[in-house]
Amino acid sequence: MSALDVALIVGAFALILAGAEVFTNGVEWLGVNAPFMLGTLVMLLIGLTAYLLRARRKRTTLHVDAAHAKRDLSFFLVMYTLALLLAIAPRELHFLKSYLGWIFLPAYFVYLFVVLRTPARGPEDIEEAKEEAEAFDELTFATYLRRAVASIRPKAPPLWLVLAQTLIAFAAIFVGARFFADFVGDVSHALGFNPLLLSLILAPLATELPEAANSLIWTRDNKDVIALGNVAGAMVFQSTIPVTVGVLLTPWDLGPSSASWPFGVMTAVFALLSGLVIYIQLRVRTRENSLPLSSLMLGGSLYVVFIAYVLWSVLG
Repeated sequence: MSALDVALIVGAFALILAGAEVFTNGVEWLGVNAPFMLGTLVMLLIGLTAYLLRARRKRTTLHVDAAHAKRDLSFFLVMYTLALLLAIAPRELHFLKSYLGWIFLPAYFVYLFVVLRTPARGPEDIEEAKEEAEAFDELTFATYLRRAVASIRPKAPPLWLVLAQTLIAFAAIFVGARFFADFVGDVSHALGFNPLLLSLILAPLATELPEAANSLIWTRDNKDVIALGNVAGAMVFQSTIPVTVGVLLTPWDLGPSSASWPFGVMTAVFALLSGLVIYIQLRVRTRENSLPLSSLMLGGSLYVVFIAYVLWSVLG
């Protein structure tokens, strides 16, 4: 591996991270705060970030909306369990997919109805609204353009500039992730590494990096409620909309005869276990909507276990 290769891969990571932060800022101005996140890796990173920045954050717990988080995780656990059962069902039961596959999409709209209906405003609703309001700080592009165009106000940017920042940042994320994915394949062949090993570990890490970065940005800024809320909400989305497409339009088979066996099943099982662990922690250890950081690390540590399993299986 040459110095140029190292520089390119580091540059790809930097591009993804920079694009993620700028994209987050633009999306916040558009009113969309629902990045797609993994229930294992991102939960672990949130806990670690909050712990490492505990002095700056001036607290050693994560402030959460326990009621809403438990609702979202309950929905995820039910829908994702059904999706997994359909994926590992015997071939003679595959006909059920054409019927049960239509459950997931309406279920998501039921979830949206429950979320969007007007609830009684409590302290956590007020806290969440405050965090969302604080997210509207200054548009990144406007801050820099103001030096050349005095009429642009970073705290009240024009819509065209918000859209431009969001699209450009998204393009940066796409280019960085695509470059990284291609690089993984090239390096695995050049160095004689097992392509499956790199694809299972590095490729998912690159594709989830923007979502993880977004969550860490909110955690860093003490916006715990929307950070965890967006993780749980994204898990609900992942267990319904993509599943609908997968069940109805693909073989949706993770059984022993599939090419992804057994790693596909293990990934789904670990996601469910992580969600279940965090759900139990929310019910048992939450005090006045304060959740110990170890709760997220406990569920998120399953990602480390999965990586160890992949290394042992592939290298063995």
